[in-house]
Amino acid sequence: MQIILPIIAFLIVVSAWRAWRGSPLYSGRKALKLVGIFLLIVAVILGVSMGIFNGPLSHSPVTLAISGILTIVVVGTGASGILIRITDSHIVQLPPSVRLVTSHRRKVYRWMWGIVVYLLINAVAALLVPSSWRWLPLALGGLMLLGCGPALIAFYMRARRFDLGLSAVTAAPWVHWQYTPAQWASWAKNQLAWELSQLQPIVWNRRDGLVVLIIALISGGCIWFIIDASTWAKIIMFAACWSLVLALLSMVTWFNRSNCERRYRRLLTAPAEAYFGAEGVFCNVEYSPWVLSGAFLLEATALRGPPARVVLIFQTFNGSSSTRVARRILIPEDRESDLGLLQQKLRVSCPTAIVRLFPVVDDYSNAQ
Repeated sequence: MQIILPIIAFLIVVSAWRAWRGSPLYSGRKALKLVGIFLLIVAVILGVSMGIFNGPLSHSPVTLAISGILTIVVVGTGASGILIRITDSHIVQLPPSVRLVTSHRRKVYRWMWGIVVYLLINAVAALLVPSSWRWLPLALGGLMLLGCGPALIAFYMRARRFDLGLSAVTAAPWVHWQYTPAQWASWAKNQLAWELSQLQPIVWNRRDGLVVLIIALISGGCIWFIIDASTWAKIIMFAACWSLVLALLSMVTWFNRSNCERRYRRLLTAPAEAYFGAEGVFCNVEYSPWVLSGAFLLEATALRGPPARVVLIFQTFNGSSSTRVARRILIPEDRESDLGLLQQKLRVSCPTAIVRLFPVVDDYSNAQ
């Protein structure tokens, strides 16, 4: 059991490292700082775990579990905050006259309050249920703390950077584009059609069929030889399991399509404008910073259309894998001359990105 805490801390650090290693913000000096912080975290974890598992707390399983969970939450939260502070050291400094945006932090606040309410419900349940069942609400509350404690500080720090960056962009933009209601409605339809075209349908080939057949044989064998039941009961269980898999695939497809339609309705009611600034871009009800450790601009291109648009490709990391995300922004008919300024500014702010905004080029991909 003593090895669990160091393993969890190690996984947290490795996850953050993999996301940051591919960022333009990476540097050898920051890497040395991270190595030092990692060694400090390991030393703290080892010391605390030895104190918990070898001290007087080890005589009570409940106290031991609570102490272990709190240790993981506290150390994980502190490690997440320190790592983000080192990798994303840049914080926008705004003059007092700038109106501070709080939209991203409000989303985190809602999650925080939801978790607090959930923990209170579990605490009350632990007091009301019989002592033999008290472990259940305590375990559910502990799992919530383990899963959300370290993540919340990372979400909050990221949301704060987003709010400060968005405040700076809207207060002093490089370029501010505004659209007529007709232009915006037409663009919303175009965006919806593009998003729907990006949904990848499930296409089965011979290799996929072979993989599914092997999985079906393995699952069928497990049900047949492990479960003690009648032949008909085993057949029903096998059919139920695969019916559930097919239902989940259908739900994923339905959710992706409905999510596109929800974004379309939200876009129709959003401000018909776009901001480009030193910290990032804001349009289509979404703010994207140019450079963060977990997301950065990879490519910027202006396409002729119709409609004429700027396509921004961002590289994003979720800790274990990376994904390219495309953002499309409508170019007003009389503002194509702004692209030269944007190209100049972006090449300075994002030296590792490929920027081809001016002159506008013909479409090279139907996907954008």
